[in-house]
Amino acid sequence: MAGRAAYDQFKDTRKQDARQKHWASARTALRTMVVHGRPDRLSRPDDEYLIWEGDLRWHHSDKREPSYEEFNWLVDYVKDAAEDDKDDETEGDALLALSAMCGLGSSTKRWSYISSLIRCMGSTRPPRVRHAALRAAFEAREELASIIDASIPQGVDEQLLDKFPRALSSAVCPNDDQTIHDTGLDATFYQKRDYCYLRLIYALTKNDKWCQRLTHDGLREQCISLVRSRHHGEDGFYLLVIFGRIGFSDEDSHFTPANEKWRSLIMEVWEYMQYNTICDADVVGIPVIVTATRMNFLASDDGIPTECLVDLAAKVHKALARLQQNQSDNAKRGVAQAAIDDAVSSTQDLDDELRRMVEQRNTL
Repeated sequence: MAGRAAYDQFKDTRKQDARQKHWASARTALRTMVVHGRPDRLSRPDDEYLIWEGDLRWHHSDKREPSYEEFNWLVDYVKDAAEDDKDDETEGDALLALSAMCGLGSSTKRWSYISSLIRCMGSTRPPRVRHAALRAAFEAREELASIIDASIPQGVDEQLLDKFPRALSSAVCPNDDQTIHDTGLDATFYQKRDYCYLRLIYALTKNDKWCQRLTHDGLREQCISLVRSRHHGEDGFYLLVIFGRIGFSDEDSHFTPANEKWRSLIMEVWEYMQYNTICDADVVGIPVIVTATRMNFLASDDGIPTECLVDLAAKVHKALARLQQNQSDNAKRGVAQAAIDDAVSSTQDLDDELRRMVEQRNTL
């Protein structure tokens, strides 16, 4: 790869003019690399499409996937670019190229990579760099979620992972003194950016330690703002599971589980689930949806209109049928049988209970 060769020469050269030449060559190679991120045609390297939907995965001529070690030079490149403030453009390019790893890289570079992601998501970085880092973190979400504190090697900042939530927050919403517009990469609500953000948090909240970290640094407030603004079906599913996992605090009194907006979100999620298949890793979130539904509709149903309960019961019943229909497909795709059984049984119990409640209302 031309970029790797140029960067290796940059690192091996002491003469300043030669270093500048090799850095420029690496920069050109990166700028050229990202233009291939569209499936149908070449694009401009700064095309916004590349940040959220670009596919920069590649294979060797014999169809082998590249090893993590083959991305090491890009991890070093981002580290050098961020520390020396050399080039925001190709720093973003390198991050997009690194997103093709769909992981955190080799064992020798992963902590350097995590540190660079945190730095690049910081509020002082340009939007393209912040969002390219968010995309890279999104692609590595499952590996991030599996990290435990005991795995941090000696010599690495023990508080490094604690810094991640603040960086993640600033990647989506820069400092308060920066102007937020209704359009552009830093719009208050931006569907493609928010999708990556929610999916990343959703994955992290599978880990109890990450749940503890994510209750700080404005992440809870940002999720609440997304609920208030809009909650299209799939986004609503992730939001509801996120809150079910991290829970509520006393500070959330302005948006409690009994709030009508919260109940509306639950209704929309069941609406989504009755017409769309929840599969693969997302199946584990269904019992959390069931628990939230019980807490909001079944714990105290005095103020809930009968027609609302009837509507909810119908949605849950249809969602259960779809879930049962897709059990074998989920198992074939590698979803743990225990997770499938838990999702089906919890939804079945909720379906039975809602049906009894509706019948009792109708006899009054």
